[in-house]
Amino acid sequence: MRLPVPSRRAVLVSSAALTAAAVGAALLFSVGGIASAAGSAAEGAQTAPPPGPVVTPVAAALVPGPLKVVRHRESNVLTARLDFQPGASTGWHDHPGPVFVQVVAGAVTLSHAAHGRCVSQVVPAGQGFFEFPGAVHVAENRGKEPAAVYASFVLPPGAPPSVATPTPAPCR
Repeated sequence: MRLPVPSRRAVLVSSAALTAAAVGAALLFSVGGIASAAGSAAEGAQTAPPPGPVVTPVAAALVPGPLKVVRHRESNVLTARLDFQPGASTGWHDHPGPVFVQVVAGAVTLSHAAHGRCVSQVVPAGQGFFEFPGAVHVAENRGKEPAAVYASFVLPPGAPPSVATPTPAPCR
């Protein structure tokens, strides 16, 4: 899987966050190291601090913006992998909360009604899209190869990830 190149701003924000995390970890381990060294000095052995977490990227995609997600209450977050064989479709549906989608293999065609007509967009691997709550749409694999996406749903507690809806008139 080829990951998209992040923007300069994303790199700067990411670098600042990593630097802050590294400084915080260094301070934490220094304080912990002093306590460990003092406790084990009598025994003559020092223990190394535990290693940091292993970060394994699962998926990355460029999602067109601008985006603004505001939740004033608790939210359930569900991330799922959806595999589409050629010809597979989600059926027309909407979501009770925002959804971030990353296409990680193949391509999916996203369709929705807009301004009295049916609009479709092919989204290839390495790209993504954002689904607004209540926006009626369908995702399909119209290609000849399998496609896969990761979808992260931000949902009100107890809400299902999607709700089946009738096909909009312009898309019939």
